[in-house]
Amino acid sequence: MSDEVIGWAVRLAAEVAPDEAELVPSMTAAYVAGGAARRELFARTNAAPGGFDVTAPIVLFPHVLATVTLAAHAVWTALGGNASSISTLLKNLGDLWDRRRAKQAPAAEPQAPGLPELNRLIDAISTELTAAGVPETDSEVLTFRIVRALIKDGAGTRAFLAAAPPEDGSR
Repeated sequence: MSDEVIGWAVRLAAEVAPDEAELVPSMTAAYVAGGAARRELFARTNAAPGGFDVTAPIVLFPHVLATVTLAAHAVWTALGGNASSISTLLKNLGDLWDRRRAKQAPAAEPQAPGLPELNRLIDAISTELTAAGVPETDSEVLTFRIVRALIKDGAGTRAFLAAAPPEDGSR
C-alpha cells in the first residue's frame, strides 16, 4: 500500500468523515487489499451509514471508498476531461452545487468546460451513496464534499483508483 494512497484517504476523510480519521489508514489498507478484508469493513455494523445508533459504531468511510470505486468511470472522466485546471473544476462544482440547491437543471454551457463530466460524477456518487443507505438529505452535502476532495487531490484519487478496483461484493 503506497503512502500516496493512505495520504489521499486521510485527506478525503478530513473532508467527509473526520470522526473516523484514526481508523482511515487501516480501513483504506483493508479496502485496497480486497477480498475478505474489504467485505469485513461492511460487516462491522448494521447501523445505517451516518446513522445515530448509539449501540453500534458509525462507520461511513468504507462506504465513501466504495462509492469512489464504483463511480470510477465517472471519476476518471471528470479528472481527465477537458477542464483546464483544478480551479476551473472547483468553480464549476460550486456552480453546479448552487444550481442543484436551487433545483435548476444543470445545463452544460459552452463557457464552462467539464460541466457534463462533473454532472455525471455527482450523479454517480449520489447514486452509490443512496445505494449504501446514506439518507438522501445527507447524501447531497456528502456528495459535493467527496467530489470536491477528489478534484483537489486528483493525483491521489488516480492512485487510489489504480490500487483499488471494484470487485464483486465490495459492499
